[in-house]
Amino acid sequence: MEMASESTPVTDDYIAHTDKSPVTADYIAHTDESPVNVFEDSRIKTLRLINALSYALTTVISLGSIHTSVNDEYDDYEVWITNQTLLSVAPYTQYIWYLLFILQGLFIAASFLPALWSSGLLGYNVLAAQAGYKHSLPVVHYPALCASTLLMMHSAKLNFMFLAFVGSCASTYFLVSIIKYQLDNDTTPSEEDAFSEITKWFQGRGAPAASTLQLDDVESPSPIDENNKLKDRIQQYFFLKLPFEMYAGYNLALNLAFLNIIIHKLIGSAVVNVVLATVSLLALLGVGCYVTWKEKKGLCYGVGGGLAWYMFGVFFQLISPSNPVSMTYSEGAIAAAKYMAIIFANIILSTVVLRAAKNVINYNVVHDENDDEEEDEDDVSSGYDNPGFAQV
Repeated sequence: MEMASESTPVTDDYIAHTDKSPVTADYIAHTDESPVNVFEDSRIKTLRLINALSYALTTVISLGSIHTSVNDEYDDYEVWITNQTLLSVAPYTQYIWYLLFILQGLFIAASFLPALWSSGLLGYNVLAAQAGYKHSLPVVHYPALCASTLLMMHSAKLNFMFLAFVGSCASTYFLVSIIKYQLDNDTTPSEEDAFSEITKWFQGRGAPAASTLQLDDVESPSPIDENNKLKDRIQQYFFLKLPFEMYAGYNLALNLAFLNIIIHKLIGSAVVNVVLATVSLLALLGVGCYVTWKEKKGLCYGVGGGLAWYMFGVFFQLISPSNPVSMTYSEGAIAAAKYMAIIFANIILSTVVLRAAKNVINYNVVHDENDDEEEDEDDVSSGYDNPGFAQV
């Protein structure tokens, strides 16, 4: 007992971090007598600089490679016309790269914003807390993602489609690794947790009065805290998650587009190419609907948006198909691919909208029921203060 009394006092910081919760920068700063800002560490500053330079270089080269002329044709028209398949897209579709790089710019900016740079979805705090951390940290994988993007874009410009396919597959690997890490470390409650809160509330409303008196022991979050949490979630999603989700959706479509071009050059059979294009569109539809609807913790709106944008590009391109496509495929095959693209794009967008509405409803229901619970607590506490309440 004497040894226990002489031990180090248990502080709030120790209690807060004895579980498996992520180690944050604030915790590291409070575990030492002299607070240290981990983001002043030379490793972290160097990595931030590498990410920023990688982003700038990739943006300049990639946007230069998709430069279009006033005739809305690619700068290298011969390369574009020789790679036409049923999954080729209209020239304007490439403008999504401007949006993708703007979103990635938000990700880079988050590294310099105090409100976001300690987020677990970014990865700097984990890298600073544990040297040699083996998980797929976004800030560690981002330079490799930029390199694979440059390989894909420049190879496609030079008509090296196999290298472009390799680059797009490498980009998919890094994007999936980053998204998986963010889903594993996202503190956003899943839909099961939201529905469990609704169930508990209904059970409490139907419980006897004796159990209602125990509401004083339950701490309900204040509306201000709930609004702040919602604001933080939206901010983190647009800065840290959406850049990779939308890129992943569009890049997945590029994977299949490059594969179709390679098969088209190796096998001249129109039937094989039509079957491959059909399977590719069905695969994109399945992935888009599954990721958008079934993923309960991550709000994967961006994946569906990127896929739908690509399919819209296929549809508008096939409205007036290029000469190689018109001479290679029958009108029935072109019409089938065209209508599959527009129908599948609308299905994916509908899934995204329904998923967004579902999450908004879940949030509003839980938020409103928390407010009702607070009103019930006030009624019970006022009853205790009223002398007539005890006499009834």
